[in-house]
Amino acid sequence: NGQLLTASYMDYQMPRAGDLPSFTVGHTTTPCPSNPLGIKGCGEAGAIAAPAAVINAITDALGHEAIAMPATPQAVWKAAQ
Repeated sequence: NGQLLTASYMDYQMPRAGDLPSFTVGHTTTPCPSNPLGIKGCGEAGAIAAPAAVINAITDALGHEAIAMPATPQAVWKAAQ
């Protein structure tokens, strides 16, 4: 009938360790051929948008169209004047 069984977090039971399936973790080593150490980047993709989001928030708060990166205190102060 479309009625939710968990209407609130009071009704929602958090999963426990016993609710998880069994799994085996394996590692594969594949060195990167394009640098002398053979290392690869990891996790940088999630941080790419953060500086742009901060700059957008600053320009929105100040009512400006653009502000140069890095947004140093001096640059923000100058844009606010």
